[in-house]
Amino acid sequence: MKKVISTIISVVIMLCLSLTAFAETELQTPSDDDISVCYLYTDKISGTLSISNKAATCKSTVRGISGTTTKIVITQTLQKKNGSSWNKYSSWTKTFNSWYAIYSNSKESLSSGTYRVKTTADVYSGSKYETVTAFSKTVSC
Repeated sequence: MKKVISTIISVVIMLCLSLTAFAETELQTPSDDDISVCYLYTDKISGTLSISNKAATCKSTVRGISGTTTKIVITQTLQKKNGSSWNKYSSWTKTFNSWYAIYSNSKESLSSGTYRVKTTADVYSGSKYETVTAFSKTVSC
């Protein structure tokens, strides 16, 4: 009887030791599209920039939460790259008494360089608010 139990235990131990481990062959790193920030009153914020014939078209979109968001104050800043820093080139601010806002502006006669749009929004729910920021992709002219 002892010999049978010893044999069974030996077989179980050998089976446990012979298990193969599998690992992911390539590390998956998240892209910017995979990362989302949780806000209280904001569902989405984005900024886009297009430049044609030395004229910039800036567009900022802020989507709050219907039934929760009461007001959106957007500050849209066209920035120009200077070395490793970004300087304000032009800026506009507008208040929207809504839960959704699209704000567009243009700037002509740009000097050569690399630009982006910084969208900063104060998103309100009554008297409480949160500040959210997004950057467009960079565009050169």
